[in-house]
Amino acid sequence: MGKEEIDVNKLLQTAYDYIDRNHQAMISLWKNIVSIESPSSDQQAVGRIAAHLDTYCDAMGMSRKIFSFEKAGPTFMAWTTPGSSKPVALIGHMDTVHPVGSFGSNPFLIDGDTVTGPGVLDCKGGVVAAIYTIRALKAAGYQERQLKLILSGDEEVAHALSGGEGGKIFEQETTDCAAVLNCETGIRGGDVTIRRKGGAIFVVEIEGKAAHAGKEPEKGVSAIRQAAEMILAIEQKTDFSGTTYNCGRIEGGKGANIVPDYCRFTVGIRYWTNAQYQEAEAFLRELCEHPSVTQTRCRISQNGFYPAMEPVEKTDHLLKIYQQCCLELGLPAPKGTCQGGCSDSAFVARAGIPVLCSLGVAGEGPHTLQEWAEISSLAVQCKKMIATILALPEDF
Repeated sequence: MGKEEIDVNKLLQTAYDYIDRNHQAMISLWKNIVSIESPSSDQQAVGRIAAHLDTYCDAMGMSRKIFSFEKAGPTFMAWTTPGSSKPVALIGHMDTVHPVGSFGSNPFLIDGDTVTGPGVLDCKGGVVAAIYTIRALKAAGYQERQLKLILSGDEEVAHALSGGEGGKIFEQETTDCAAVLNCETGIRGGDVTIRRKGGAIFVVEIEGKAAHAGKEPEKGVSAIRQAAEMILAIEQKTDFSGTTYNCGRIEGGKGANIVPDYCRFTVGIRYWTNAQYQEAEAFLRELCEHPSVTQTRCRISQNGFYPAMEPVEKTDHLLKIYQQCCLELGLPAPKGTCQGGCSDSAFVARAGIPVLCSLGVAGEGPHTLQEWAEISSLAVQCKKMIATILALPEDF
């Protein structure tokens, strides 16, 4: 056993001991940020989370930056001093889906090894895991790589509130990284995500011509009929093994006695590759440019976007390192899985950086009032990430 290996083992054990000693402090931070309820649409609430973490990371000696937007909550970023090897980024998000008050007056409740609350699983538990992974490595004296923390404020709405800028930050700020660990909702059993579908939301607006539906219907042009024909054509394009289309909301018309002059509907698409996204977008725009109902006019706009998380060079290598670290912790080797849900890992992958996703705390029920997380998984997830960072080869 060489000197370098002895030093790594010492760093590893020191960081593990730090996690074990600070169990209650980790729970306290978890409670604090869950209790600051932060639905995506509440810009000020998300800002309070960012301000709280800004103070927290300042006390850790980290440099910080807050990216502000006109309509979205901020993106928060913090980082340690540069090291001799490429940085590693730990990412997640601060926003949740639950309206304030949905979990009652005490939103953070512990029952044995279970904790419930808004975003406790998705993904504030992961935020705590990311911070304490960095904190433990700093306490152990780790300096080889700069460690970055990047947390979005409008992830749950596909960065629509920031006009897509919130997603781009992940791509821009990780291009110099060796690897990225996404502390999104963990999978019970320990598996990790290496591939995800991308997702986009389009809004289609149709203008027709109003008329009295009884007296002179022939003078009207039905926007709803145009929408109906388009929706049928769109839904028929769904391929459950590839690209799927979902027309999830429709509104229009003023009454049964008026030929409707306006209709609006949304289309959600999901795709395994970014080439499939380009094909789907082209299809939707072509459909809008050539309406089937004469004299109607169609407009299409995008309202939220995630690229597909496609495997990149070194993804398999990063997964193998993570698997070996789990085995050395006495845990099963996790599988690399594919998921239909989107995450900010996709922006990292688009930049060509290897990324593992679903490394946050384990639990069930994200986006529901039954959302819960396993308290014991918090320390375990921290140790997995600590070990993985320390195990990265110098030239990774």
